[in-house]
Amino acid sequence: MGAVRPILANSDVEKNSVYTVSMENTLQLESIAELSDDALLRRLLDLLQNSRRVESELIAHIGEVDQRELFRRFASSMFSYCRDVLHLTEHEAYLRIEVARASRKYPVLLEMLADGRLHLSGIAVLHSHLTDDNRETVLKRATHKTKRQIEELVAELAPKPDVPGSIRKLPERRGKTQPTQNELVPDRVPVSPESEQEKPEVETAVAAPAAPPHAPAKPAEVKPLAPARYKVTFTASVELRDKLKRLQALMRSSVPDGDLAIMPRSA
Repeated sequence: MGAVRPILANSDVEKNSVYTVSMENTLQLESIAELSDDALLRRLLDLLQNSRRVESELIAHIGEVDQRELFRRFASSMFSYCRDVLHLTEHEAYLRIEVARASRKYPVLLEMLADGRLHLSGIAVLHSHLTDDNRETVLKRATHKTKRQIEELVAELAPKPDVPGSIRKLPERRGKTQPTQNELVPDRVPVSPESEQEKPEVETAVAAPAAPPHAPAKPAEVKPLAPARYKVTFTASVELRDKLKRLQALMRSSVPDGDLAIMPRSA
């Protein structure tokens, strides 16, 4: 596949190129529509396997460019290079750089990414907990697991203490859509777990989004802390808040440390 050139609005050549690509995509969609059900499913699996191999190769190349510091020809950091030159999103850049650096330490991660045993998000969650001693066992347990399942595995490997219960009022929703200069807040994207010196290179200022008047509530967040222990964050109504406060009071009177697991059962 040839290199993609930028589209110039005032160029007849570029307009013709865009038209040609559009026609090719239309013909491709028509050819896909003509596939039988079995052929379509086989083709989908083939494309998925190819995309995983390409992703693994892309990660390997990012790791090598990072290692040689070739990004300095175009940008101040590997993150800036991926974002501004390769035009990845901030999340895509951070994720791939992190996985690329992890795979240089543990090349087996590239193999597992290529054959589908692990995905990018899972590697990003897991890699900092791998050691030479536990690598084989942990990677075997993480094979074909979802991100949530890998987070639970990490909680088992490195359990965290319980978080204190809290109830707080959310800020008032504002109707405006354009943030003011005073609402700009730093959004740090750490691209180097190994080096604190690289972090200032990728610190950017982004606008703190203002919630629209009728924005839907965020879904509940469930984070594993340790085996059989979870942190749960959700948005509640006033009625549910009052019920939770009554429950907290009951727990404090029945179980001083608030652990329901040791609350005595009624006869």
